[in-house]
Amino acid sequence: IWPFVYFLCARRTAMTHISEYAVQAIALSAKYSKASPETALTYACEAIAEQEIGVRDLKSTDIDAWVEAISHREDIDVPNIVVMRKSPSILATAHSDIHTICIRGAHTNQVTVLHEIAHLSIGIPAHGVLFRDELVRLTRAHISVEFASFLYSLYQSTGLEMSPWPASAHQR
Repeated sequence: IWPFVYFLCARRTAMTHISEYAVQAIALSAKYSKASPETALTYACEAIAEQEIGVRDLKSTDIDAWVEAISHREDIDVPNIVVMRKSPSILATAHSDIHTICIRGAHTNQVTVLHEIAHLSIGIPAHGVLFRDELVRLTRAHISVEFASFLYSLYQSTGLEMSPWPASAHQR
């Protein structure tokens, strides 16, 4: 059944209901106090998904090649990548007006990069349903169906609006 109602976590021996992860995400969203409630919850869901499923870390030297491959597959212009000094509060930013992604620090992960590509792809800085749909679609195509399904289910379980699951399979 897609999306998963239950999710088997590699570090746990029992099935964990998605609602338990949703409670964790809602609590974690308080950490993002400077963001709007919708944005904070979106960030928290991504953090829980990264923690529970795990994604590949990327060195700043590997980001360009991965972004270029994604851009070609998605038929989008390859964004400029700028790696800057690490910031205590910002992992990365996307600047649609100059088609650039700024990565903070020498390491990042796949979700952070796809998060910024989603911003460039939709052309807006907001974290609403259009953004979340695009991020789920990108994670489905470039990380795994498992990750995308978990993230989608988590978004829905926390009350964030999402398009129907089959829409995430749409390829340009």
